Amino acid sequence: MALIRRKPSGSVNDADPSVERDAGKPPAARMLKAGAKGADRVARAAGVDRVFNEAVEEAIVRALRSPSVIRAIERAIESHAETAEWGSEEIAQIVKQVLESDAAEHAWSEILESEQAQMLVERIAGAPEIRAAIASQSAGLITDIGVRLTIITEGLDDAMERVVRRRDPDSETDQAGLATRTVAASIDLALLFAGYALVAGAVGSLISAVFAEPLSLVSVVVLCTLGVIIAGAIFATFWALAGQTPGMRFLAIRLTHHGSREITFGCAVRRVPAVILSLLPLGLGYLAILRDPRRRAWADRMTGTEVIYDTVTRSAPHTGASPTSAAAARHRPRPG
Repeated sequence: MALIRRKPSGSVNDADPSVERDAGKPPAARMLKAGAKGADRVARAAGVDRVFNEAVEEAIVRALRSPSVIRAIERAIESHAETAEWGSEEIAQIVKQVLESDAAEHAWSEILESEQAQMLVERIAGAPEIRAAIASQSAGLITDIGVRLTIITEGLDDAMERVVRRRDPDSETDQAGLATRTVAASIDLALLFAGYALVAGAVGSLISAVFAEPLSLVSVVVLCTLGVIIAGAIFATFWALAGQTPGMRFLAIRLTHHGSREITFGCAVRRVPAVILSLLPLGLGYLAILRDPRRRAWADRMTGTEVIYDTVTRSAPHTGASPTSAAAARHRPRPG
């Protein structure tokens, strides 16, 4: 009776199925595989694999910085796209995966932290084109506010004149009304007083330090008179050079003389005392604007001037309006 030999339950072939797969391989191949596994265990235990991975990662990062590698990647993508006929979405997905990798993130971090990147940012921030664009955006915002404010003040002009006198609802005029001119003058006076406050504070401190006593009443009167003269000179200069003060420009109105935009310095100087005379009797000289169909104050009649809406200089670039005049943006159909 023949004896039947059984394999031990804990034999090597049962414990490791790879032994059966390696059974048909040459002995040299089996020895190399066993040696590789042993080397891998030793590397893990000694931490050599981690050092090796970091070295490989650093090598990849350095390779990504090379222009030649970038050109090689581009050629590889182009060749694969030609042979495999990849679509733009597939190529975009590959590029996205590359950009989202740890190596790419590491490379971008080092690039952004480099001195060259900081110099580039500083050069871009200091470029004249960037500054001009920022200034244009700021000027556009101020222009929008001024045009919107002019629309409001023009409505107030019409409402005030309807109370004082009858007027044709469909009538249009280029002359600025009382409310618009009052807001413009308020802006000018606010700027003027702000400048006076700075100068007066400096002058008062200087006089007190030199003479060791506060200003007398006579000094205050002299300084106030001098301030009025300086204010008149400032207004006359703006009228003669630009035809409008800063407040008038903000609300898109300007001064004309007998229909001409050219204001002589003599006319501007004569207008200063005329304005003072119009304001002295409780402002009656300017309340006359409400009664006059041409919206003229006493100062306008004395000097042959008019204050009209500026139809050339400004439009509202950020409100979606066409590049027409500010008057066209303001003038709208009157309620019938």
